[in-house]
Amino acid sequence: MIIRNSYKNILLCLLTSLLAVFSFPKIDLFFLMWIAFIPLLYVVFNCGLKRAFLYGLLSGFVVNALSIYWLVAMLKFNTGSIITALFASCLLWAYLALYWGAWAFVLNIAKDRINSKWVLSAFAACLWIVLEYIRTYFLTGFPWLLIGYSQYKFPELIQIAEFCGVYGISFLIIFCNMLFYFWLKSRKDKKFILVAFALMIAISVFGAVRLDKFRFFGDKEYSAVIVQPSIDQDKKWNKKYAADILDSLNVYADEIEKKDTDLAIFPETALPFTFNSSSSSYSEAVNIVKKNGVFTVLSSIFIGDDGKFYNAVYSFQKDAVKYNAIHKKNHLVPFGEFVPLRKFLAKFIGMLNTFGDFEKGKDRQVFSNGKITLGALICSENFFPDISRDFVLNGAKVLTNHTNDAWFFDTAAPYQHFIMNVFRAIETRKAVLISANTGVSGIVEASGRIIAMGPVFETGLIHSNFLQNDFITFYTKRGDIFAALAAVFVGAILIIFLIANFKRRR
Repeated sequence: MIIRNSYKNILLCLLTSLLAVFSFPKIDLFFLMWIAFIPLLYVVFNCGLKRAFLYGLLSGFVVNALSIYWLVAMLKFNTGSIITALFASCLLWAYLALYWGAWAFVLNIAKDRINSKWVLSAFAACLWIVLEYIRTYFLTGFPWLLIGYSQYKFPELIQIAEFCGVYGISFLIIFCNMLFYFWLKSRKDKKFILVAFALMIAISVFGAVRLDKFRFFGDKEYSAVIVQPSIDQDKKWNKKYAADILDSLNVYADEIEKKDTDLAIFPETALPFTFNSSSSSYSEAVNIVKKNGVFTVLSSIFIGDDGKFYNAVYSFQKDAVKYNAIHKKNHLVPFGEFVPLRKFLAKFIGMLNTFGDFEKGKDRQVFSNGKITLGALICSENFFPDISRDFVLNGAKVLTNHTNDAWFFDTAAPYQHFIMNVFRAIETRKAVLISANTGVSGIVEASGRIIAMGPVFETGLIHSNFLQNDFITFYTKRGDIFAALAAVFVGAILIIFLIANFKRRR
Protein backbone atom coordinates (compact mmCIF):
# COMPACT_ATOMS: atom_id res chain seq x y z
CA MET A 1 0.00 0.00 0.00
CA ILE A 2 2.86 2.38 0.90
CA ILE A 3 4.61 1.60 -2.39
CA ARG A 4 1.38 2.18 -4.31
CA ASN A 5 0.90 5.55 -2.59
CA SER A 6 4.49 6.49 -3.38
CA TYR A 7 3.97 5.86 -7.08
CA LYS A 8 0.75 7.84 -6.96
CA ASN A 9 2.45 10.75 -5.24
CA ILE A 10 5.33 10.72 -7.70
CA LEU A 11 2.89 10.81 -10.62
CA LEU A 12 1.04 13.72 -9.04
CA CYS A 13 4.31 15.61 -8.55
CA LEU A 14 5.21 14.99 -12.19
CA LEU A 15 1.77 16.23 -13.22
CA THR A 16 2.42 19.51 -11.40
CA SER A 17 5.78 19.76 -13.17
CA LEU A 18 4.30 19.19 -16.62
CA LEU A 19 1.46 21.66 -16.10
CA ALA A 20 3.96 24.31 -14.97
CA VAL A 21 6.34 23.64 -17.87
CA PHE A 22 3.51 23.84 -20.42
CA SER A 23 2.58 27.27 -19.05
CA PHE A 24 5.85 28.86 -20.24
CA PRO A 25 7.26 29.57 -23.72
CA LYS A 26 7.33 28.07 -26.24
CA ILE A 27 4.19 26.12 -25.36
CA ASP A 28 2.52 29.10 -23.66
CA LEU A 29 -0.57 27.39 -22.19
CA PHE A 30 -0.43 30.02 -19.45
CA PHE A 31 -3.87 29.16 -17.99
CA LEU A 32 -2.51 25.79 -16.81
CA MET A 33 -0.46 27.56 -14.13
CA TRP A 34 -3.70 28.37 -12.27
CA ILE A 35 -4.20 24.67 -11.51
CA ALA A 36 -0.63 23.40 -11.80
CA PHE A 37 0.05 23.21 -8.07
CA ILE A 38 -3.11 21.32 -7.10
CA PRO A 39 -1.58 17.82 -7.56
CA LEU A 40 1.49 18.80 -5.51
CA LEU A 41 -0.72 20.32 -2.80
CA TYR A 42 -2.62 17.04 -2.53
CA VAL A 43 0.67 15.24 -1.94
CA VAL A 44 2.07 17.80 0.50
CA PHE A 45 -1.10 17.81 2.60
CA ASN A 46 -1.24 14.00 2.77
CA CYS A 47 2.29 12.92 3.63
CA GLY A 48 4.91 13.35 6.32
CA LEU A 49 7.34 16.23 6.69
CA LYS A 50 10.40 14.62 5.08
CA ARG A 51 8.40 13.25 2.19
CA ALA A 52 6.83 16.66 1.59
CA PHE A 53 10.30 18.13 1.12
CA LEU A 54 11.35 15.30 -1.21
CA TYR A 55 8.19 15.51 -3.30
CA GLY A 56 8.56 19.27 -3.58
CA LEU A 57 12.18 18.77 -4.56
CA LEU A 58 11.14 16.27 -7.23
CA SER A 59 8.56 18.61 -8.75
CA GLY A 60 11.01 21.51 -8.75
CA PHE A 61 13.81 19.49 -10.30
CA VAL A 62 11.62 18.22 -13.14
CA VAL A 63 10.17 21.69 -13.81
CA ASN A 64 13.61 23.22 -14.10
CA ALA A 65 15.15 20.33 -16.04
CA LEU A 66 12.36 20.43 -18.63
CA SER A 67 12.17 24.24 -18.82
CA ILE A 68 15.88 25.04 -18.66
CA TYR A 69 16.90 22.05 -20.81
CA TRP A 70 18.86 24.42 -23.05
CA LEU A 71 21.48 24.80 -20.34
CA VAL A 72 23.06 21.49 -21.38
CA ALA A 73 23.71 22.58 -24.97
CA MET A 74 24.96 25.99 -23.83
CA LEU A 75 27.40 24.52 -21.32
CA LYS A 76 28.56 21.82 -23.73
CA PHE A 77 29.45 24.56 -26.20
CA ASN A 78 31.23 26.47 -23.45
CA THR A 79 33.11 23.55 -21.89
CA GLY A 80 33.46 21.10 -24.75
CA SER A 81 32.32 18.29 -22.45
CA ILE A 82 28.84 16.76 -22.31
CA ILE A 83 29.64 15.23 -18.92
CA THR A 84 30.62 18.59 -17.43
CA ALA A 85 27.57 20.19 -19.03
CA LEU A 86 25.19 17.59 -17.59
CA PHE A 87 26.80 17.74 -14.16
CA ALA A 88 26.68 21.54 -13.99
CA SER A 89 23.10 21.60 -15.30
CA CYS A 90 21.96 19.10 -12.70
CA LEU A 91 23.57 21.20 -9.98
CA LEU A 92 21.62 24.29 -11.07
CA TRP A 93 18.35 22.36 -11.46
CA ALA A 94 18.83 20.85 -8.01
CA TYR A 95 19.60 24.25 -6.49
CA LEU A 96 16.43 25.75 -7.98
CA ALA A 97 14.45 22.69 -6.85
CA LEU A 98 15.50 23.39 -3.25
CA TYR A 99 13.12 26.36 -3.24
CA TRP A 100 10.25 24.06 -4.18
CA GLY A 101 11.31 21.59 -1.51
CA ALA A 102 11.54 24.33 1.12
CA TRP A 103 8.06 25.59 0.19
CA ALA A 104 6.54 22.11 0.45
CA PHE A 105 8.37 21.45 3.73
CA VAL A 106 7.17 24.62 5.48
CA LEU A 107 3.66 24.26 4.05
CA ASN A 108 3.47 20.74 5.47
CA ILE A 109 4.31 22.16 8.90
CA ALA A 110 1.77 24.96 8.51
CA LYS A 111 -1.17 22.76 7.48
CA ASP A 112 -1.58 21.37 11.02
CA ARG A 113 -1.00 24.69 12.77
CA ILE A 114 -3.11 27.14 10.75
CA ASN A 115 -6.78 26.34 11.19
CA SER A 116 -8.13 28.89 8.72
CA LYS A 117 -7.93 27.76 5.10
CA TRP A 118 -7.91 31.41 4.03
CA VAL A 119 -4.93 32.24 6.22
CA LEU A 120 -3.18 29.04 5.10
CA SER A 121 -3.74 30.02 1.45
CA ALA A 122 -2.31 33.49 2.05
CA PHE A 123 0.63 31.99 3.94
CA ALA A 124 1.41 29.57 1.09
CA ALA A 125 1.32 32.40 -1.46
CA CYS A 126 3.44 34.74 0.68
CA LEU A 127 5.97 31.99 1.40
CA TRP A 128 6.28 31.26 -2.33
CA ILE A 129 7.06 34.87 -3.30
CA VAL A 130 9.50 35.27 -0.41
CA LEU A 131 11.40 32.28 -1.80
CA GLU A 132 11.17 33.76 -5.33
CA TYR A 133 12.58 37.03 -4.04
CA ILE A 134 15.47 35.24 -2.33
CA ARG A 135 16.18 33.32 -5.53
CA THR A 136 16.21 36.60 -7.44
CA TYR A 137 19.15 38.02 -5.49
CA PHE A 138 20.89 35.22 -3.53
CA LEU A 139 24.25 34.07 -4.98
CA THR A 140 24.10 36.77 -7.69
CA GLY A 141 20.52 35.72 -8.44
CA PHE A 142 18.73 33.57 -11.01
CA PRO A 143 15.10 34.72 -11.29
CA TRP A 144 14.51 32.75 -14.48
CA LEU A 145 10.92 31.53 -14.91
CA LEU A 146 9.33 32.99 -11.81
CA ILE A 147 5.79 31.62 -12.11
CA GLY A 148 4.32 35.10 -12.56
CA TYR A 149 6.20 35.41 -15.86
CA SER A 150 4.03 32.65 -17.33
CA GLN A 151 1.13 35.11 -17.53
CA TYR A 152 2.67 37.52 -20.04
CA LYS A 153 -0.09 36.58 -22.51
CA PHE A 154 -2.76 37.54 -19.95
CA PRO A 155 -2.28 41.33 -20.24
CA GLU A 156 -5.37 42.34 -18.27
CA LEU A 157 -4.41 40.39 -15.18
CA ILE A 158 -0.72 41.32 -15.05
CA GLN A 159 -1.38 45.07 -14.92
CA ILE A 160 -1.13 44.89 -11.11
CA ALA A 161 2.63 44.51 -11.59
CA GLU A 162 2.58 48.32 -11.74
CA PHE A 163 2.06 48.17 -7.96
CA CYS A 164 3.49 44.85 -6.75
CA GLY A 165 5.88 43.68 -9.49
CA VAL A 166 5.96 40.16 -10.89
CA TYR A 167 5.81 38.83 -7.32
CA GLY A 168 2.21 39.99 -7.06
CA ILE A 169 1.29 37.79 -10.03
CA SER A 170 3.08 34.81 -8.46
CA PHE A 171 1.19 35.45 -5.21
CA LEU A 172 -2.15 35.43 -7.00
CA ILE A 173 -1.34 32.17 -8.83
CA ILE A 174 -0.43 30.28 -5.65
CA PHE A 175 -3.35 31.77 -3.69
CA CYS A 176 -5.85 30.68 -6.36
CA ASN A 177 -4.25 27.22 -6.62
CA MET A 178 -4.81 26.84 -2.88
CA LEU A 179 -8.45 27.92 -3.15
CA PHE A 180 -9.08 25.56 -6.08
CA TYR A 181 -7.52 22.74 -4.06
CA PHE A 182 -9.78 23.37 -1.07
CA TRP A 183 -12.80 23.53 -3.37
CA LEU A 184 -11.91 20.17 -4.95
CA LYS A 185 -11.40 18.70 -1.52
CA SER A 186 -14.89 19.73 -0.43
CA ARG A 187 -17.12 20.15 -3.48
CA LYS A 188 -20.09 21.22 -1.37
CA ASP A 189 -18.33 24.37 -0.20
CA LYS A 190 -18.27 26.62 -3.24
CA LYS A 191 -16.99 29.75 -1.53
CA PHE A 192 -13.38 28.90 -2.37
CA ILE A 193 -13.89 28.67 -6.12
CA LEU A 194 -16.24 31.65 -6.11
CA VAL A 195 -13.71 33.83 -4.30
CA ALA A 196 -10.91 32.66 -6.63
CA PHE A 197 -12.86 33.54 -9.77
CA ALA A 198 -14.17 36.77 -8.27
CA LEU A 199 -10.62 37.81 -7.44
CA MET A 200 -9.34 36.99 -10.92
CA ILE A 201 -12.25 38.77 -12.59
CA ALA A 202 -11.97 41.88 -10.40
CA ILE A 203 -8.22 42.16 -11.02
CA SER A 204 -8.74 41.58 -14.76
CA VAL A 205 -11.42 44.28 -14.97
CA PHE A 206 -9.16 46.71 -13.12
CA GLY A 207 -6.32 45.62 -15.39
CA ALA A 208 -8.37 46.19 -18.53
CA VAL A 209 -8.87 49.81 -17.47
CA ARG A 210 -5.13 50.25 -16.82
CA LEU A 211 -4.30 48.46 -20.05
CA ASP A 212 -6.43 50.88 -22.02
CA LYS A 213 -4.90 53.86 -20.22
CA PHE A 214 -1.33 52.86 -21.08
CA ARG A 215 -1.91 51.76 -24.66
CA PHE A 216 -0.22 54.29 -26.95
CA PHE A 217 0.83 56.15 -23.79
CA GLY A 218 3.45 58.89 -24.02
CA ASP A 219 4.35 62.47 -24.75
CA LYS A 220 5.53 62.09 -28.32
CA GLU A 221 5.98 59.29 -30.82
CA TYR A 222 9.43 58.41 -32.12
CA SER A 223 10.68 55.73 -34.46
CA ALA A 224 13.43 53.21 -33.83
CA VAL A 225 15.42 50.72 -35.84
CA ILE A 226 16.39 47.58 -33.93
CA VAL A 227 19.28 45.59 -35.36
CA GLN A 228 19.28 41.78 -35.21
CA PRO A 229 22.49 40.64 -36.96
CA SER A 230 22.14 36.91 -36.03
CA ILE A 231 25.83 36.12 -35.61
CA ASP A 232 26.35 32.48 -34.60
CA GLN A 233 28.05 32.11 -31.25
CA ASP A 234 30.93 30.07 -32.68
CA LYS A 235 31.70 32.97 -35.07
CA LYS A 236 31.09 35.88 -32.74
CA TRP A 237 34.49 35.82 -31.02
CA ASN A 238 36.48 34.12 -33.75
CA LYS A 239 38.92 36.70 -35.16
CA LYS A 240 38.76 35.30 -38.67
CA TYR A 241 35.08 36.31 -38.83
CA ALA A 242 35.59 39.79 -37.34
CA ALA A 243 35.88 41.51 -40.74
CA ASP A 244 32.69 39.83 -42.01
CA ILE A 245 30.78 40.84 -38.88
CA LEU A 246 31.97 44.43 -39.22
CA ASP A 247 30.97 44.46 -42.89
CA SER A 248 27.45 43.30 -41.97
CA LEU A 249 27.14 46.03 -39.33
CA ASN A 250 28.12 48.60 -41.94
CA VAL A 251 25.46 47.21 -44.29
CA TYR A 252 22.87 47.68 -41.53
CA ALA A 253 24.14 51.23 -41.03
CA ASP A 254 23.59 51.93 -44.73
CA GLU A 255 20.02 50.58 -44.47
CA ILE A 256 19.31 52.61 -41.33
CA GLU A 257 20.44 55.76 -43.13
CA LYS A 258 17.72 55.22 -45.73
CA LYS A 259 14.98 55.03 -43.09
CA ASP A 260 13.29 57.98 -41.47
CA THR A 261 14.09 57.12 -37.86
CA ASP A 262 15.11 58.75 -34.57
CA LEU A 263 17.02 55.95 -32.83
CA ALA A 264 19.13 52.92 -33.76
CA ILE A 265 20.02 50.24 -31.23
CA PHE A 266 22.39 47.29 -31.57
CA PRO A 267 22.60 44.08 -29.53
CA GLU A 268 25.00 43.25 -26.71
CA THR A 269 28.71 43.20 -27.74
CA ALA A 270 27.71 43.91 -31.34
CA LEU A 271 31.19 45.14 -32.29
CA PRO A 272 33.61 42.22 -32.86
CA PHE A 273 36.45 43.93 -31.02
CA THR A 274 37.27 45.80 -27.85
CA PHE A 275 35.81 49.22 -28.50
CA ASN A 276 38.64 51.41 -27.21
CA SER A 277 41.60 49.06 -27.65
CA SER A 278 42.96 51.08 -30.58
CA SER A 279 42.28 54.17 -32.66
CA SER A 280 41.32 51.99 -35.63
CA SER A 281 38.70 50.09 -33.59
CA TYR A 282 37.29 53.35 -32.33
CA SER A 283 37.17 54.75 -35.86
CA GLU A 284 35.27 51.71 -37.11
CA ALA A 285 32.60 52.27 -34.46
CA VAL A 286 32.34 55.98 -35.24
CA ASN A 287 32.00 55.23 -38.96
CA ILE A 288 28.97 53.02 -38.26
CA VAL A 289 27.32 55.87 -36.33
CA LYS A 290 28.08 58.38 -39.07
CA LYS A 291 26.49 56.08 -41.63
CA ASN A 292 23.43 55.61 -39.42
CA GLY A 293 22.98 59.35 -39.17
CA VAL A 294 20.80 58.98 -36.04
CA PHE A 295 21.05 58.77 -32.25
CA THR A 296 22.70 55.36 -31.77
CA VAL A 297 23.34 52.91 -28.95
CA LEU A 298 26.27 50.60 -29.72
CA SER A 299 27.84 47.92 -27.56
CA SER A 300 31.11 46.04 -27.14
CA ILE A 301 33.75 45.05 -24.64
CA PHE A 302 35.32 48.14 -23.06
CA ILE A 303 38.69 48.59 -21.35
CA GLY A 304 38.35 50.83 -18.32
CA ASP A 305 40.94 53.24 -16.95
CA ASP A 306 41.75 50.49 -14.45
CA GLY A 307 42.75 48.18 -17.33
CA LYS A 308 39.84 45.83 -16.61
CA PHE A 309 37.30 44.57 -19.12
CA TYR A 310 33.65 45.65 -19.02
CA ASN A 311 30.56 44.62 -20.94
CA ALA A 312 29.28 48.03 -21.99
CA VAL A 313 26.90 50.05 -24.14
CA TYR A 314 27.53 53.58 -25.46
CA SER A 315 25.38 56.31 -26.88
CA PHE A 316 26.45 58.44 -29.83
CA GLN A 317 24.84 61.59 -31.15
CA LYS A 318 24.14 61.29 -34.86
CA ASP A 319 27.04 63.53 -35.87
CA ALA A 320 29.40 62.85 -32.95
CA VAL A 321 32.94 61.56 -33.28
CA LYS A 322 32.97 60.48 -29.65
CA TYR A 323 30.48 58.57 -27.51
CA ASN A 324 28.73 60.90 -25.09
CA ALA A 325 27.74 58.36 -22.41
CA ILE A 326 28.57 54.81 -21.33
CA HIS A 327 26.85 52.22 -19.17
CA LYS A 328 28.86 49.28 -17.85
CA LYS A 329 26.92 46.14 -17.05
CA ASN A 330 25.93 45.95 -13.38
CA HIS A 331 24.98 42.28 -13.17
CA LEU A 332 27.43 39.67 -14.41
CA VAL A 333 26.40 36.10 -15.16
CA PRO A 334 28.43 33.42 -13.34
CA PHE A 335 30.22 31.13 -15.80
CA GLY A 336 29.11 33.45 -18.58
CA GLU A 337 31.02 36.64 -17.77
CA PHE A 338 33.13 35.55 -14.83
CA VAL A 339 34.21 32.27 -13.26
CA PRO A 340 33.71 31.92 -9.50
CA LEU A 341 36.70 30.20 -7.89
CA ARG A 342 38.54 30.61 -11.19
CA LYS A 343 41.73 29.00 -9.84
CA PHE A 344 39.90 25.67 -9.45
CA LEU A 345 37.20 25.85 -12.12
CA ALA A 346 38.85 27.64 -15.05
CA LYS A 347 40.11 24.43 -16.66
CA PHE A 348 36.49 23.29 -17.11
CA ILE A 349 35.32 26.51 -18.82
CA GLY A 350 37.11 26.52 -22.15
CA MET A 351 35.40 29.27 -24.13
CA LEU A 352 35.27 31.82 -21.33
CA ASN A 353 38.99 31.53 -20.65
CA THR A 354 39.72 33.23 -23.97
CA PHE A 355 38.40 36.47 -22.49
CA GLY A 356 39.05 36.29 -18.78
CA ASP A 357 36.63 37.74 -16.25
CA PHE A 358 34.64 40.91 -16.81
CA GLU A 359 34.47 43.59 -14.14
CA LYS A 360 31.13 44.65 -12.66
CA GLY A 361 29.94 48.18 -13.43
CA LYS A 362 28.09 50.28 -10.88
CA ASP A 363 26.55 53.14 -12.85
CA ARG A 364 22.92 53.59 -13.88
CA GLN A 365 23.79 56.14 -16.57
CA VAL A 366 20.93 57.26 -18.83
CA PHE A 367 21.48 58.23 -22.47
CA SER A 368 19.92 61.28 -24.09
CA ASN A 369 20.12 63.30 -27.27
CA GLY A 370 17.92 66.09 -25.90
CA LYS A 371 14.74 64.44 -27.19
CA ILE A 372 14.95 60.74 -26.37
CA THR A 373 16.11 59.75 -22.88
CA LEU A 374 16.68 56.05 -22.34
CA GLY A 375 18.01 53.54 -19.85
CA ALA A 376 19.98 50.74 -21.52
CA LEU A 377 19.76 47.32 -19.85
CA ILE A 378 22.46 44.86 -20.88
CA CYS A 379 21.30 41.25 -21.20
CA SER A 380 20.55 39.84 -17.71
CA GLU A 381 20.05 43.29 -16.22
CA ASN A 382 16.43 42.95 -17.30
CA PHE A 383 16.13 40.11 -14.75
CA PHE A 384 16.23 42.67 -11.95
CA PRO A 385 13.45 45.25 -11.53
CA ASP A 386 15.62 47.44 -9.29
CA ILE A 387 17.96 48.22 -12.19
CA SER A 388 15.07 49.29 -14.42
CA ARG A 389 13.63 51.35 -11.57
CA ASP A 390 16.93 53.15 -11.00
CA PHE A 391 17.20 54.06 -14.68
CA VAL A 392 13.69 55.54 -14.60
CA LEU A 393 14.37 57.41 -11.35
CA ASN A 394 17.49 58.79 -13.05
CA GLY A 395 15.33 60.22 -15.82
CA ALA A 396 14.85 57.46 -18.41
CA LYS A 397 11.63 57.81 -20.40
CA VAL A 398 12.08 54.60 -22.36
CA LEU A 399 14.10 51.42 -21.71
CA THR A 400 16.21 49.34 -24.07
CA ASN A 401 17.56 45.82 -23.64
CA HIS A 402 20.70 44.76 -25.50
CA THR A 403 21.38 41.05 -25.38
CA ASN A 404 23.20 38.19 -27.06
CA ASP A 405 21.08 35.07 -26.74
CA ALA A 406 23.04 33.15 -29.36
CA TRP A 407 24.38 31.09 -26.43
CA PHE A 408 20.90 29.54 -26.17
CA PHE A 409 20.68 28.42 -29.80
CA ASP A 410 17.16 27.84 -31.22
CA THR A 411 15.49 26.81 -27.95
CA ALA A 412 12.83 28.21 -25.63
CA ALA A 413 15.45 30.29 -23.77
CA PRO A 414 15.37 33.43 -25.97
CA TYR A 415 11.59 33.58 -25.52
CA GLN A 416 11.87 32.95 -21.78
CA HIS A 417 14.33 35.84 -21.60
CA PHE A 418 12.23 38.14 -23.78
CA ILE A 419 9.06 37.90 -21.67
CA MET A 420 10.76 39.49 -18.66
CA ASN A 421 10.69 42.75 -20.63
CA VAL A 422 6.88 42.66 -20.58
CA PHE A 423 6.95 42.98 -16.79
CA ARG A 424 9.70 45.61 -16.74
CA ALA A 425 7.45 47.66 -19.07
CA ILE A 426 4.40 47.38 -16.81
CA GLU A 427 6.35 47.93 -13.58
CA THR A 428 7.83 51.19 -14.88
CA ARG A 429 5.19 52.06 -17.52
CA LYS A 430 7.97 52.56 -20.03
CA ALA A 431 8.23 51.12 -23.51
CA VAL A 432 11.04 48.57 -23.79
CA LEU A 433 12.98 48.17 -27.05
CA ILE A 434 14.85 44.86 -27.30
CA SER A 435 17.81 44.24 -29.60
CA ALA A 436 19.00 40.62 -29.43
CA ASN A 437 21.82 39.29 -31.58
CA THR A 438 19.87 36.21 -32.72
CA GLY A 439 16.48 37.23 -31.30
CA VAL A 440 14.03 37.62 -29.79
CA SER A 441 14.07 41.33 -30.72
CA GLY A 442 11.03 43.58 -30.51
CA ILE A 443 9.16 46.36 -28.75
CA VAL A 444 6.92 46.16 -25.69
CA GLU A 445 4.76 49.21 -25.04
CA ALA A 446 4.07 50.70 -21.60
CA SER A 447 0.89 48.61 -21.29
CA GLY A 448 2.90 45.39 -21.54
CA ARG A 449 1.59 44.57 -25.01
CA ILE A 450 4.15 43.29 -27.51
CA ILE A 451 3.78 45.52 -30.58
CA ALA A 452 6.76 44.24 -32.59
CA MET A 453 8.58 40.92 -32.42
CA GLY A 454 11.06 39.33 -34.79
CA PRO A 455 11.79 35.60 -35.31
CA VAL A 456 14.94 34.04 -33.88
CA PHE A 457 18.03 33.39 -35.98
CA GLU A 458 16.86 35.61 -38.81
CA THR A 459 18.92 38.56 -39.95
CA GLY A 460 17.31 41.93 -40.32
CA LEU A 461 15.97 45.18 -38.93
CA ILE A 462 12.81 45.94 -37.00
CA HIS A 463 11.55 49.43 -37.78
CA SER A 464 8.72 50.54 -35.53
CA ASN A 465 7.40 53.46 -33.51
CA PHE A 466 7.46 53.89 -29.74
CA LEU A 467 6.32 56.46 -27.20
CA GLN A 468 8.31 57.75 -24.25
CA ASN A 469 6.92 59.28 -21.06
CA ASP A 470 7.97 60.59 -17.67
CA PHE A 471 5.23 58.85 -15.65
CA ILE A 472 6.48 57.38 -12.34
CA THR A 473 4.65 54.31 -11.05
CA PHE A 474 4.08 53.22 -7.46
CA TYR A 475 6.42 50.28 -8.05
CA THR A 476 9.14 52.56 -9.41
CA LYS A 477 8.95 54.72 -6.29
CA ARG A 478 8.44 52.01 -3.66
CA GLY A 479 9.99 48.88 -5.17
CA ASP A 480 9.23 45.46 -3.73
CA ILE A 481 7.20 46.60 -0.75
CA PHE A 482 4.67 43.85 -1.52
CA ALA A 483 7.36 41.17 -1.23
CA ALA A 484 8.60 42.83 1.97
CA LEU A 485 5.10 42.73 3.50
CA ALA A 486 4.83 39.08 2.48
CA ALA A 487 8.12 38.39 4.27
CA VAL A 488 6.80 40.12 7.41
CA PHE A 489 3.63 37.99 7.29
CA VAL A 490 5.59 34.75 6.83
CA GLY A 491 8.02 35.73 9.57
CA ALA A 492 5.19 36.51 12.00
CA ILE A 493 3.51 33.14 11.35
CA LEU A 494 6.78 31.26 11.81
CA ILE A 495 7.46 33.08 15.09
CA ILE A 496 4.00 32.07 16.29
CA PHE A 497 4.84 28.46 15.38
CA LEU A 498 8.07 28.64 17.39
CA ILE A 499 6.37 30.15 20.43
CA ALA A 500 3.60 27.54 20.34
CA ASN A 501 6.16 24.75 19.98
CA PHE A 502 8.16 26.14 22.92
CA LYS A 503 5.05 26.23 25.13
CA ARG A 504 4.19 22.62 24.24
CA ARG A 505 7.64 21.46 25.30
CA ARG A 506 7.50 23.18 28.67
